[in-house]
Amino acid sequence: MVVARNLLAIATFSVVKSSPLGAASARRFLLLHGTGSSAGAFVNSPTASGAKNFLSGVPCRTDASSTLIPPNWQYTALDAESTDGSWWKDGSFSGADASISSVESAIQQQGAAGIIGHEQGGTLAAIVAARSALGEGVPLKFAIICGAAMPIAGPYAELLYRLRDSPSTSIPTLHCIGKSDGTNTEQAEELAACFAPSAEVLWHTGGRAMPDRSWWEQTEGYPERVTGGNRWVTQLGSPRWY
Repeated sequence: MVVARNLLAIATFSVVKSSPLGAASARRFLLLHGTGSSAGAFVNSPTASGAKNFLSGVPCRTDASSTLIPPNWQYTALDAESTDGSWWKDGSFSGADASISSVESAIQQQGAAGIIGHEQGGTLAAIVAARSALGEGVPLKFAIICGAAMPIAGPYAELLYRLRDSPSTSIPTLHCIGKSDGTNTEQAEELAACFAPSAEVLWHTGGRAMPDRSWWEQTEGYPERVTGGNRWVTQLGSPRWY
């Protein structure tokens, strides 16, 4: 995959911006790393804490934006800029408000249609998506939430329960849950239930890691499908119609 990267500043956070080869696209998503990582490491690492394998599933075609092939999806990765890569202190959620504000600012500035988060970044993505669905945050069309746990208590748990209890208010979400993720599996399922009836679950065997590149085909190009597209593509071949 050929990408162009440059560093931008948003408040006290930084962004790694990657634009896949091909025509410019208004279809963008924002990436949020997990604790212990950073924006750059998350995008480039093939390890369990990285998104490299996940991102390699997103088509990056030289013939994008042609008659039949839709534009490539683009992404930016936001960095927590903390010493340990966390978005807040576990348990107390100290710093969460600042993280939510920075993420929502980045969504607006980048024109992101969706948000994708991993582990603590996945919980943050869920909170931002819930705020959007309830009309308390910025507009979003979808969220992909990977290896994330449900907040046990506090205002963010209450926010998600309010969404759960308002089934007419929803946002499309894809919850990537590892079958061998121990107790986190139950918490991830509880989090997914808060987004019903618009939640989908992608089960995988990678534990708490991001799913591998096959996620795109398994979900039939999820971002494309939930944002009103009538066709989706893989890296090679003809489009497939919904």
